Amino acid sequence: MPAQPLRAVSVTVALPHDVALTDLLPRLTPSGTWLRHGEGIVGLGVADRATARGSERFADLAHWWEDRLATITEEPRPESLQEVPGCGPVAFTSVTYSSDSAADSVLVLPELILGSVAGRSWVTVLSAAADQADVLSALDRHGLTLTGGVLGPASPEPLDPALDPALVPPRDPRSATALQEGTHPTAHYLQAVEAGVQAITERRLEKLVLGRDVVVASEEPLAAGRLLATLSRDYADCWTYRAGEVLGATPEMLVTVRGERMAARVLAGTVDGALPPEQAHALLLEDPKQRTEHEIAVQSLLTQLAPVVEVISAQNPPAVLELPNVYHLSTDVTGRLVKDCTDGGRPGAAPVAPRVPPALLVAERAHPTAAICGTPTATAAEFIARLEDLDRGPFTGPVGWLDGQGNADFGIALRGGVLSQDARQVRLYAGCGIVAGSEPSSELAETWAKLRPMLGALGVG
Repeated sequence: MPAQPLRAVSVTVALPHDVALTDLLPRLTPSGTWLRHGEGIVGLGVADRATARGSERFADLAHWWEDRLATITEEPRPESLQEVPGCGPVAFTSVTYSSDSAADSVLVLPELILGSVAGRSWVTVLSAAADQADVLSALDRHGLTLTGGVLGPASPEPLDPALDPALVPPRDPRSATALQEGTHPTAHYLQAVEAGVQAITERRLEKLVLGRDVVVASEEPLAAGRLLATLSRDYADCWTYRAGEVLGATPEMLVTVRGERMAARVLAGTVDGALPPEQAHALLLEDPKQRTEHEIAVQSLLTQLAPVVEVISAQNPPAVLELPNVYHLSTDVTGRLVKDCTDGGRPGAAPVAPRVPPALLVAERAHPTAAICGTPTATAAEFIARLEDLDRGPFTGPVGWLDGQGNADFGIALRGGVLSQDARQVRLYAGCGIVAGSEPSSELAETWAKLRPMLGALGVG
């Protein structure tokens, strides 16, 4: 069935004084979110949606997005929004870690997009006949108003985070939420790490990333907007995300695309955030285990991106990224995408003018990094399937957004979880890089440190 033609209209708005998009989240039910330092984009409602599975999931979603954009007529934007990435039609996406996953990879096209970046704020509406009246009616459906050009909640309650109880999630696990065992008991993870270290000692591979899951169950449906607001507030240096049913706050950018330019951030090497900064920095920068794990991850990304990126460079030496729950070794990578004369692999397609590859296919090239799989990649993937024995679904897969101009942000779906259909459960995931010298008990403790953002936001941390 042909997709319904849509029109997109974007209008400039203002936010109330001292209010960021984060402050609106507790009153909303986002279908997509991408925020850092209170800025970014939030999607509401669903105008259209696509799913894909298997080894062609990236290409299938990329082709669907290209075809869907052809059915959207975008009205001229205000001059101040002409070159703003994320303005206009935007799809939020989550792609599964593995092609064998039973979970769907998704693209979600919201009916309403709220944006605020670098002092410019806007609303984009997609509907059959988008106009000013549609903007107002779409805002009203989602509990928002536009009065005198100022965007705000329809509710008269205050937006001041210090006064608004909606911004404070329940903290009593006995009355609201409860932590439950995941797919396997913790003993399974300890045994998996031990087996992974043995395989590395036998030189069957250099590094292996092993994950595990836990479940948080709630008596009432979890309020996604409130959860996202808490993550965005407490982990402002991370990218707070939602796409489909996966949500969280990731510290790692898989790849950013802005026209011909790309950037990435590699994180590998971790110590607990409870350590004093001086001790944490020394452990990360001087410990051979930490440096080796990080160098493997950086080299893996550079190798994987080489066919689609030229003039690539990586920060050296790495920096230490300080987050509330952990410290990471961090390396920023930048480069320029290679132009080609194909459409990214669509069978039977005629050559087209040289252009950079679609953003989703750049993400496919970058995925999976050694930071979430291991080295060599194919060997690590085999060990993960056998030792981890877990369908990661979207965990450690690319998550983010792409617009109609070829811009995109794809983080790695870390420090997050997947909501159940009734929103009364969220399955949380965390993993660790296993190298020579890794100790099972230490790696288990590291997973708890990485689960801390979501557990705390859910009131069980």
